Amino acid sequence: MCASWKNVQCSSNGSFAIEVRRFKCMNANCPRRTFAENIHALAGRYQRRTRSQARALHALGHALGGEAAARLADAFGLRTSADTVLRELRRVPERKRKPQPRVVGIDDWAIARGHQYGTIIVDLERREPIEVFAGRDAIAVAAWMRAHPSIEIVARDRAGAYSEAVDLALPAAKQVSDRWHLLSNLRDNVERLLYRLGPQLRQAAQQVNVSKVTLGRQGILRRNSQHSQRSWERLSDQRRATRLALYKQLMALRAQGGTIRGIARELSISKATVQKYVKAGAFPERAPKARGPTPLDPYRDYIEERIIQGCRFPELIWQELKQRGYKGSPACVQSCVTRLLFPLGKTSLVLEPTMPIPSARRVFGWLVGWRNLAIEEPKSADHERFVKALCKIEPVVGEVRSLAREFLGLTHRRSVRHFDRWLKRLSCCDAEEMRRFAQSLSSDLPAVRAAFRLQWSNGQTEGHVNRLKLLKRQMYGRANIELLRLRVLKPN
Repeated sequence: MCASWKNVQCSSNGSFAIEVRRFKCMNANCPRRTFAENIHALAGRYQRRTRSQARALHALGHALGGEAAARLADAFGLRTSADTVLRELRRVPERKRKPQPRVVGIDDWAIARGHQYGTIIVDLERREPIEVFAGRDAIAVAAWMRAHPSIEIVARDRAGAYSEAVDLALPAAKQVSDRWHLLSNLRDNVERLLYRLGPQLRQAAQQVNVSKVTLGRQGILRRNSQHSQRSWERLSDQRRATRLALYKQLMALRAQGGTIRGIARELSISKATVQKYVKAGAFPERAPKARGPTPLDPYRDYIEERIIQGCRFPELIWQELKQRGYKGSPACVQSCVTRLLFPLGKTSLVLEPTMPIPSARRVFGWLVGWRNLAIEEPKSADHERFVKALCKIEPVVGEVRSLAREFLGLTHRRSVRHFDRWLKRLSCCDAEEMRRFAQSLSSDLPAVRAAFRLQWSNGQTEGHVNRLKLLKRQMYGRANIELLRLRVLKPN
């Protein structure tokens, strides 16, 4: 038999052209007259790229998607297109046999918020996602659960659909309610109670004398003339007047016997807004926006002292502050002084030695001592006086505070025996919101008890949901669920 020589040539675009040797069989009885050289170790049959190049494009597509992977591949000398990268990503390689999951975490994620949702399932023992699909109804989740009978423990949030799916598909599996969601449900119910006690919050704030002079629209100094207001203050007052008119119109329709749905349709607002106003009991004032630290804070006492002494020149105060080490601009000093000095000389100052009305979320942090990262305000003596005044005005707040702080300690100690006693006390609480919270815990009692007894939680799943959202935004939300699933799951 004869054969041609193998020749390797480099093409103009940087790729290599491989010439394969072809052999001729000299046996007359052989059905194959000619056959080619086998280069299976280098590339598959009818392939236009080597196996190593295909693996590189698959890894780039899994990490970056189509367009970004094509740009990076071009920098590496693998000139290709985005469509080629996606084709390599969609090609299913030989799957390695993975161990059957035993402990999984399940959570939902928004494909289009408010319209379409998906489900992600994570193997908590191997710490990697194993499935992503569209839909979060009990039927779809139960179908996937039936295909994996090895599952023994399922960590989930408080969603009823997932609980129903596990009960249908795997009745013997243990369900674990996530501890963070339990604390979040507690916070939501306490905030609903505080939102309903709006007049009591206002009364408690009026009984608290602030220990330090604070500047601002709701601080210790206020303009007595409407003409001296700044533009943002006038705009804020106009918006408050609009909301107040809407509140009065809403409550008038409610007094006439209107339903939540009917009032929402009549006023062209959401049902949640109508329900929030109806449960408030009084017009809900908006809490002032928390002000972050500024370089001028260490010098505010000196500015207030100079204004009390009669100084009316921001430029002079700025020069004095520069000698004291202040390195900021004069505009900041002028803005601070303007809050105390008004353009009109006849306007008077009205003292308000009371603290602003705090929001329900801020009051929850003061009551329970659970610091929220969105509120960068430390607890002070004024907050303690406010809490004492509020508990004196409304004794049920003191009871709720004791129950909430005890539940926070139970989640840290994971004491099931003490939790059962606490749940009985919660069921007898005078606050309707807390009794409703006790009913929700009782309806899911085995999973809640498992949260105190077992180490598993849904923290890993929440982290993978965060990564999934990053990948979805990286593809500008235009990728379908199949491509997103390929990028979320670990490649074989």
